[in-house]
Amino acid sequence: MNSANLSPAIPQLPSGDIEKTAQFMEQKLGFKVVAKMIEHGFLSVKRGSCEIHFWRTASETDAKNLGSQSSCYIRVENVENLFSEFKDRGVVFRYELTRQLWGMNEMQIDDPYLNAIRFGESFE
Repeated sequence: MNSANLSPAIPQLPSGDIEKTAQFMEQKLGFKVVAKMIEHGFLSVKRGSCEIHFWRTASETDAKNLGSQSSCYIRVENVENLFSEFKDRGVVFRYELTRQLWGMNEMQIDDPYLNAIRFGESFE
């Protein structure tokens, strides 16, 4: 019997406004919109092989409450270049590129609904 082959996981994060989230992901983080169904409260964005889905909450307040407890981690090749790109785009960082004790060079950004999006690359 052949074993199952798992593909990369796709985070599903809360959004209070699908259009606002789409604009942030495109303009600030350089993702492309794959699917935007405002009437169904769904957004799919992609950059390279990284895909993230968003679902609309009942209110922007609910989105921020849920988002403040939500996160995703994205492994990156050439994280220094991505950091420079984000700075050029005017991204506000929760923390800028930092060499962590656990062997990762990481930065973190909060989206408009406080979802923590962390980008990292191993330096070992």
